Amino acid sequence: MSSLPGKLPDADWVVPVIQISLQLATAIAVDFSLSPPNPPVKSEDCCSGTKGTETLFERFVQSVTYLSKSMCWIGVLCNILHLFWRILLYFPGTIIEDGGAEIPTEKPVIYQVHPVVIIGTIAAIAGAILRTWQVFIFLATFNHLQKLNRCFRTLGPLFTFEITIRPKHELITHGPYAWVRHPSYTGIYLTLGGATLVLGSPDSWTAIHLVRTPVGAALALFWAFKCCFAFRGMCVRFRAEDEVLRKTFGAEWEDYADRVPYKFISGVI
Repeated sequence: MSSLPGKLPDADWVVPVIQISLQLATAIAVDFSLSPPNPPVKSEDCCSGTKGTETLFERFVQSVTYLSKSMCWIGVLCNILHLFWRILLYFPGTIIEDGGAEIPTEKPVIYQVHPVVIIGTIAAIAGAILRTWQVFIFLATFNHLQKLNRCFRTLGPLFTFEITIRPKHELITHGPYAWVRHPSYTGIYLTLGGATLVLGSPDSWTAIHLVRTPVGAALALFWAFKCCFAFRGMCVRFRAEDEVLRKTFGAEWEDYADRVPYKFISGVI
């Protein structure tokens, strides 16, 4: 049996720190992406009478986003605690060793960053960036650079999690809306898909231990159901939004739809 080091080499901290950083970055991206920039809209201010505006998803959209953020944070924090546990198991002289826990002789999986975690984190961050990223564009009408924001900030007070038409509502066609008509939904798909990859990565505590318990399996099924529910709800909703905008702006919207035919990914769909 090979002897274990008595001190943690500086180089051995790198990968665990990366692991923890990726987990935290995913949770922060999900939280940022699913936090509404404006207060919930009153029911009387929501658009009604259009197909897709009175669905079950519309009634529970705030609850779905809250559950998504909460479950992601809980899963990420559990994964991070598991990483610390594995570190303490590997290095002698810790309270765990003194308590009689078996010490492994080989480096645990925390010293390998699984590609699924990297892909998931990148997707989650990309989704959050798409919904909040600031860009600079030249506006000839003002003859100077004016800062605009992607999705949340491009729409400003017009951005809500409910379908609504505000007083003096304008049809936004700049920023990411110059490329696709529903970039915010693309961001949600990326965010929830990325979080699912991170929480379900083969070397995570949530995938190794949690899902093998009845409660964990139920939570995993609930997460999958919630994501499918959200994805389907958004597919119905974007059609309702297009219809509401068509009725509100008429020829202006028709011209915009002709110029920007893609809904989620420019050149694809």
